[in-house]
Amino acid sequence: MYRAKTEFERLGARIVLITFGHPYWARAWREETGVDFPILLDEERKTYRAYGLERSASRTYSPRTLWFYVKKVLRGESLRPAKGDPLQLGGDFVIAPDGRIALAHPSREPVDRPSVAELLAAIRHPPP
Repeated sequence: MYRAKTEFERLGARIVLITFGHPYWARAWREETGVDFPILLDEERKTYRAYGLERSASRTYSPRTLWFYVKKVLRGESLRPAKGDPLQLGGDFVIAPDGRIALAHPSREPVDRPSVAELLAAIRHPPP
């Protein structure tokens, strides 16, 4: 998604990250990744509950998620230890300018995310 940042900006989209983590870990993640999107902290997870984002041990450690990490290790990438609550699932949402949800994608497991093309399509063609 970060590589497509200019396309999101060209379309007038604003990307905001929401995390329940401690401010220290949000800053550390930003420094580590170089991602400069605004980060909002929701330590009480009110936004997570409002958007129906669940916690799940079985889906967090699903075969698909474990395979994702095995492939990273096989490519020689280092794994970062989980910080906060690794069982909390995230999601991706596109909110249209009128406040309606143009795309709702609550993750079924940590590696379940819409493609950049899907996000851009929701921005370009929000539902009527």
